[in-house]
Amino acid sequence: MLIYFGIALLGLLLLIVTLVVGELDDLLDFGADGDGIGPFNGKVLAASLTAFGAAGMLATYYDRSPVTGALIAAATAVVIGALAWWLIGLFYKQQATTEFSVSWTRGRLAEVTTAIPEGGLGQVLYRDATGSRQLLARGREGAGIPAGQLVRIVDVVGSTVIVEPATASEQAAPASGAGGNTPERGEAGARGQGAGA
Repeated sequence: MLIYFGIALLGLLLLIVTLVVGELDDLLDFGADGDGIGPFNGKVLAASLTAFGAAGMLATYYDRSPVTGALIAAATAVVIGALAWWLIGLFYKQQATTEFSVSWTRGRLAEVTTAIPEGGLGQVLYRDATGSRQLLARGREGAGIPAGQLVRIVDVVGSTVIVEPATASEQAAPASGAGGNTPERGEAGARGQGAGA
């Protein structure tokens, strides 16, 4: 029974370590499929070890033979490990994405928060479904734009957006997004919806 207790304790300690020190979890995550987790993820191994130790202790307590106890413990570890793998993978998939690319802002509206001087840089506030972001901005053809002005993002150069004043119709209905125009985007589809100022 002492061996099973030690294995269960090791599993609990591994679980605590993987929850507190996430980097260890990544070292143990063999066989991950990129976005998800692998069957040898630290949390899955910890759950399996704990289940193995606990089931082994129960089998020993109920006077099962060593072979029967080991088989019960192993079967329990596999079932609990598979369940943990499935549940943890489910949680990973349901995490909201905060992925963002400046290139997704093309064609969208923003508000100048720091005036853009002629030939210089200012800042604009861009809002979309993923949140609000302050972006470095330059006026199209070096034009100056005062703070508070609604602008359309016409291009992206590195991490700087190139803007021009929004049209009168866009200023009249900023809540409608980008005035009917869509940005150049690949997978940005749903992420870039509802931009406004």
